[in-house]
Amino acid sequence: MRQRILKMNDDNFKKFTDLLQKNSPSITDGELKITLPSNINEKEVKQILLDVGYSFDEVKTIRSSYVNISLRAGSWAGKGLIYNNWKDLFAIVNSTSKLPSYFYIVEGNAASVNDTDENEVLKLFCELRKLLAKLADQCDPHQEGCAKGSKRLFYIIETDNSVAKYEFEPTLTWDELKRVPTKNGQLSLVKKLDSRITSGDSQDSERKSAMRSAFHEIISTCSSHLDIFKKTLNSIESFNKRYEEHHDLFVRRFSINKVLHEISEKDLTYTSKINEILSSAQNKALTIPGALIVIGAVMKIDHLVDGLAVAIGMLITTIIVHRSLEVYNSTFVHIEKQVKTEFERYDVLSETVEIRQRAQQTIEDLSLLLKKAKQNSKFMKRSIWGICILALLFIAIVLSRPTINENEAKSQQSVSEPASDVITPIDVVTPVLPSNVPIAVSSESAQTKSNQGENK
Repeated sequence: MRQRILKMNDDNFKKFTDLLQKNSPSITDGELKITLPSNINEKEVKQILLDVGYSFDEVKTIRSSYVNISLRAGSWAGKGLIYNNWKDLFAIVNSTSKLPSYFYIVEGNAASVNDTDENEVLKLFCELRKLLAKLADQCDPHQEGCAKGSKRLFYIIETDNSVAKYEFEPTLTWDELKRVPTKNGQLSLVKKLDSRITSGDSQDSERKSAMRSAFHEIISTCSSHLDIFKKTLNSIESFNKRYEEHHDLFVRRFSINKVLHEISEKDLTYTSKINEILSSAQNKALTIPGALIVIGAVMKIDHLVDGLAVAIGMLITTIIVHRSLEVYNSTFVHIEKQVKTEFERYDVLSETVEIRQRAQQTIEDLSLLLKKAKQNSKFMKRSIWGICILALLFIAIVLSRPTINENEAKSQQSVSEPASDVITPIDVVTPVLPSNVPIAVSSESAQTKSNQGENK
């Protein structure tokens, strides 16, 4: 009758490996045979085997002072724990990318609880394959899990001058693997590299990019894709060192980019400030020609008082605008000093010459812009005074025009009107009537004549 109970833990497995290692195990006909210990009884042996998941056979397992443990998979709950040699165990690890938590190696009498070089190199194999699968662009198989990328890995890595492509199988033979060095903490270095790209912060992608670049430098000298994985396994320390260098370079590059961005922002700020001041100055300067347009198109200057009032107003306005432009010009001078003070502090930075070059270029650009702004301010001051003088001349001309017109009008009037002491005779024409035509006299005329006769 078989009993099959699984209670696997570290203590139970330790008892099992002690039972095997202390009693000269050997393999015969697919069974592991050990001598029945004298210090424990059959019941205790049975419990030890049951605790590790073995199907205990009451008849076959213990016979003739020997313990017979079948190596067939059907005799175990789950996967078997016993392997003939490390090569057999590696075949399992190579296909699954996972080292069993508990195992016993007959050849060499070693177990998973023992710190052996073979155990360490198998762990290194699994951890490195997992790390490379995370760094790869494509994996086969691509499903998440321990076996991801166990068959093939594909990389496309961009460099400064080109694009490198790598396709390889992350595997090698056991004879090659067991010669990989593990004494200098290579396993902990691989775990450390893996933790750098799985920390969950915003810098994971940047660290991954730096690690891929370091990986490219390690394998770029391989003559064949068959050597890539073996070269990486044998260069863990160099891989970690190259990564640290690339990451430090990235951090410095990030700091430099941050400073360059800061310089660009300040450049934009000063440029906007200069343009804003210059635009305001131009608006003030335009008030003078605007006033001249109003005078010419709207106002009617008929008297000297009107002309003087307009001239005084133009003069005062020009003086005010001139003073405003002087203030703007002083502002430009102050900004120029501030720009030099602000950007010269980047000269003390020792990261790279790139920052100093960018700062110096910005100073030159802003200085040129300020120079043009001051020239424009000077031109506007000259222009407003020129326009003011033209406006005063225009007013003088307008005031002088009515006197000329009046004189012309008077001269024309004296020519066209006749003299008052000259009398022009008027001829009275009396019509001649025929003799036979009666002349009709009105009653009023007849009455007048009769009255005149009586008076006589």
